[in-house]
Amino acid sequence: MNMKLLSYGLDYSMEPRLAFSLGGQAIDVMRASLWMKADRNAQDYLNLASSMKLALEDWQRSFSLLSQLEDAFKNIDTTGRTIHGRPLALAEDDIVFAPPIPDPPSIRFFKAFVDESPEYFDFGQTQTLLGHQQKLKPGGLSPRGEIAAIIATSKSSENPEIAGYTIVNNWTAVQEKASGKTGYALGQATTLGPYLVTADQVDSLKIGNGFNMDMQISLNGHTEVDTRLKEMNFSFNDMLEHAMITHVGAGDIFCSGSPSKRDLVLNEGQRIDIEIQALGTLASVVV
Repeated sequence: MNMKLLSYGLDYSMEPRLAFSLGGQAIDVMRASLWMKADRNAQDYLNLASSMKLALEDWQRSFSLLSQLEDAFKNIDTTGRTIHGRPLALAEDDIVFAPPIPDPPSIRFFKAFVDESPEYFDFGQTQTLLGHQQKLKPGGLSPRGEIAAIIATSKSSENPEIAGYTIVNNWTAVQEKASGKTGYALGQATTLGPYLVTADQVDSLKIGNGFNMDMQISLNGHTEVDTRLKEMNFSFNDMLEHAMITHVGAGDIFCSGSPSKRDLVLNEGQRIDIEIQALGTLASVVV
């Protein structure tokens, strides 16, 4: 059962709400749960969390209920349906996407396409997180496309697990060192999204340590980078196993590193799209 979860608001001041994507609509989880109770006398959904973080903290139960709720709404016409005067569904073109997990406890930047071991990674700062289609002032930053795993826990298990995957734009400062070599300052800002695509779908695309998935980066609709996610030197499970020497919690984000070494030069007004097969397209606008 594959599912695309998202965190959304009507503007950037709104506390992000949990939804699932269905036919171009964002189905609000809490409103859908209340409607199912009122219309179908289905009470179990009232136990669902209102935010992505809370869902990830009891993932096995949350995933089961969310899957059932999504199945139910595949056969429900949401047009005009409301609960307490609020719509159950909104067109995705009408919402503001927050990062799928808006408040991650940590972000870890691995280098799976260049290093041979998950032992070495950098912690990123979590204050400059951006969502799909959110504007960014680049300030000398270059976009780097990556895939990331989002971590979940379950009350019935001691071990964290991978709930799903998302697209990352790891905005990187390219700095010329005195030696003449180019160095990189990672994680100056991080754009995530649009969705958390649950692991059951993406895991079927695994090949070796990586994924049989393509990634393209486009500027204003023109493809500038076309690469693959196959050649990872270690897997996300390797990252998770190694990271557990420190605390790993629900909502932690593990970024793969970029398979592309190309640094793109940005100009004002450009739109950057990072498309990864099965995960969707993550867009950013440079202002």
